[in-house]
Amino acid sequence: MSDATGPWWREPTRPQWISFLAAWAGWVLDGFDFTIFLLAMPAIAAEFGVSWVATAGSITLTLLFRLGGGVVAGWAADRWGRKLPLMISIVWFALCDGAVAFAPTFAWVLVFRTLFGFGMGAEWTSGATLAMENWPRRSRGIASGVLQGSWAIGYILAALAFGAIAPGHGWRALFIVAALPALLVLPIRLWVPESPDWKAERAAAPRSSPRELLAPGVLGKLVWASLLWAASFGIYYGLTGLWPALLTTELGFDAAGVARLVIVFNLGMMVGAVAWGALAARKGVVLALTVPILALLPALPLYVGAVPGALAAGAFLAGATGAGISGVTPLLLTSLFPATVRARAVGLVYHVGALLAAGTPTLVAALAAGGARPLSHAMAAVVAGSSLLTLAILHLRPRGALAGEPGGAPRAPEP
Repeated sequence: MSDATGPWWREPTRPQWISFLAAWAGWVLDGFDFTIFLLAMPAIAAEFGVSWVATAGSITLTLLFRLGGGVVAGWAADRWGRKLPLMISIVWFALCDGAVAFAPTFAWVLVFRTLFGFGMGAEWTSGATLAMENWPRRSRGIASGVLQGSWAIGYILAALAFGAIAPGHGWRALFIVAALPALLVLPIRLWVPESPDWKAERAAAPRSSPRELLAPGVLGKLVWASLLWAASFGIYYGLTGLWPALLTTELGFDAAGVARLVIVFNLGMMVGAVAWGALAARKGVVLALTVPILALLPALPLYVGAVPGALAAGAFLAGATGAGISGVTPLLLTSLFPATVRARAVGLVYHVGALLAAGTPTLVAALAAGGARPLSHAMAAVVAGSSLLTLAILHLRPRGALAGEPGGAPRAPEP
């Protein structure tokens, strides 16, 4: 029995902290490895003589393969536990990134980054499920925001590495550094405990069936949540997919300038993720998503450089709102589904959403191709459209989709 009157950070046990930190570190590394490519895109395009549409298309391929990784990891996590797929996924995406450093052609870059997407999808599915199942219910909203906000730390580390390494050693050295996360597997194997929820469910029902995902009350949530995540992913990918390219080409920033603004954006994301995750637990998911999305729309002109001198403010605001809404993600998704199907359902929803939004960077690039319109205008239009679509899906949710705690927040699974 936990002390509900004491500070929330004293409530988790040592094994709960270890499980959470393992998932947190995995998502930091995932964020680093994914976003290091966004920063290196201009140099990669220049070396291999390919267009922005081609390099943006590589992002789309990465996101397409996330679905496969999420589905496979979800199945494995429900069958064999959350820890094993977490370890395998970290080794997988680290090795794929290391291979990019030695790619002889752009075609090989596409191959390795596409395979990277498989490991990326697997890591989030197993890590988020492990962390949220183990964490005490009272502070799960804060934990959700901190967990998802760790992506911003990975992005900040990528920006620092880009500013420090790329000017003197080139883009290939960045991907050698990105291969180092494979070492994280050793402490995970030794110290991270398996999920108690999974152990209890496996003891009660040792066999699982794909038909469980078609059960009443599960399938409808799968469809609705997948559409919601597709729209919200469109916001994030629209904001970030070609932003370094915009800063470099239209706005004339060098590597150090890009790194500074990327850091500001991700500091905003960290603050927003914790704030909206905590708000979702207290006042409900609908409010925690509606408020920041509405606040993002007037911040978009600042973010794309339409207002001189306000780019840093726009970066922070867009990070806190458009990217910060991700802090609601672990809490909402792991709360929607029972433990018997949780990892599979979470992996499916999150990565079907990513799949449906995978073409967002390519869409932005295509709208700006040939100089028909500025890249900044294309980016702002796509983000605004994705924002409005997210709100529409959220408020047209099926009856009972967010039933549970007072204020509209879904009922969190017991630790």
